[in-house]
Amino acid sequence: YDAGSPIRNRPYITDDAIIFGTEQGEIVGVTVTGERKWSYRTRRNIMSSPVVHEQEGVCLVGSYDNFLYALDASAGYSSWRFRTGGPIISTPALYEDKVIFGSVDKSLYCVDIINSREKWRFTIEEPIVSSPVIHHGNVYFGGTDGKLYCIDAGTGEEMWTFKTEG
Repeated sequence: YDAGSPIRNRPYITDDAIIFGTEQGEIVGVTVTGERKWSYRTRRNIMSSPVVHEQEGVCLVGSYDNFLYALDASAGYSSWRFRTGGPIISTPALYEDKVIFGSVDKSLYCVDIINSREKWRFTIEEPIVSSPVIHHGNVYFGGTDGKLYCIDAGTGEEMWTFKTEG
């Protein structure tokens, strides 16, 4: 499949589609045979890799246009979008019925997948471009401030930090 511009993220594969974003700001779902199934255009490029909440059928992906998009994973139509104060390079992580992701605006966000309401926000002093990982109810992510953070996924409270040397 020729997307027409570079693809700089990891695709997400469902039973129905292979979903990825492009530098031209298009989120695309193609069939396993490489035929376009659907597409959705954002205002800026996509570096974030998409993830799909399988039970809800929602594809979540961040864009350089400062929005996290929630799209129907099978048809590509927009369910909602959540605005941050900066580009979203971070790949979202799923926790129960929530999505957790970082933004260049220096915040890690936790947003409800169903109604797009912010559950909590954790802010540091530098941009967050790394992708969070969730394990046993904790969120782990690296900041551009040279620290590794552990945050409680349910409350957004800092559990600990580890200062690295770079």
